[in-house]
This record gives sequence, structure tokens and C-alpha cells, in this order.
Amino acid sequence: MTTTLSLISVLCLLPVLAGCSPQASEHQIVLPVNDLVSIPLNSVNDGGVHFFTYKWKGKNVNFFVRTDGTGQLQAHFDACYSCFKYKLGYVQEGNQVVCIACRIGYHLDDVLWDYVGACAPISLNSRISDDRLIIRRSWLEKGKKFF
Repeated sequence: MTTTLSLISVLCLLPVLAGCSPQASEHQIVLPVNDLVSIPLNSVNDGGVHFFTYKWKGKNVNFFVRTDGTGQLQAHFDACYSCFKYKLGYVQEGNQVVCIACRIGYHLDDVLWDYVGACAPISLNSRISDDRLIIRRSWLEKGKKFF
């Protein structure tokens, strides 16, 4: 009984302890050129979820790119307004992106996720130019507070 209670206590504390971690996880590093992060479309336009890290002032600013049900690319910070303090982000599970902290999932086909609530991934401005997805460095830097 004592062992079971100890295990339950540890499992309940994991999200709290993760929030105390000094740094969000690290993904494929992207570097800006002329204040723009540029990602080749052919590396992200495949229906999957692709995670990236922009390093700024000692922080990992994480984001991901996905293809929605209309074939358009969507960029999001790897954080939400509710669970960002845990610095856990999201993971792809089948046809969903799932918050690691609270386990709420979002279907990749949905165009908008903001309507779902405070745990939805935070949208990140991006645009398509020629054969590249472009994200301004200043747009990424605005998300530093989530990491």
C-alpha cells in the first residue's frame, strides 16, 4: 500500500517537476538568414508534423509545422496557453497532435485549432514564398515567453 501511494505521488508530481526544467526540449535547429527562418516546402508538406527549435537568448523556442485537411501548411508554437509552464509541448499520435501534459488531442485535418480552448497549440505567423515556408525571426521571438 505504501509503495503504491509513493508511486502515485511521484506520477502526480511529474508535470510539476517538468515545469521546473530549465529548458524546453530541442528539435531540429533552424537559423535565420536576414531575419527570416526559411524551411523548404518539400521537407514539411507531407501530411506529417515537423518540429523545429529556434535558439534565442539561451532559450529553445520550439514550433511545429503541419499540413491541414485543405493541404495548407500551418505553423504553431510547440506550446499552449494552459500547459506551456510544463515545457512538454506536443507529440504526434496517429492523425492527431496531443498535448503531452494534459493529453488533449487535435486532429491534423482541422484548419483551425484555436476554437478548442486554452490548450490548443498557439498559432505562429508564417507565409509561403516560392518553394519555402517563411517565418520572421520577430514572430518566433514573441513566443519566447512560452519556453
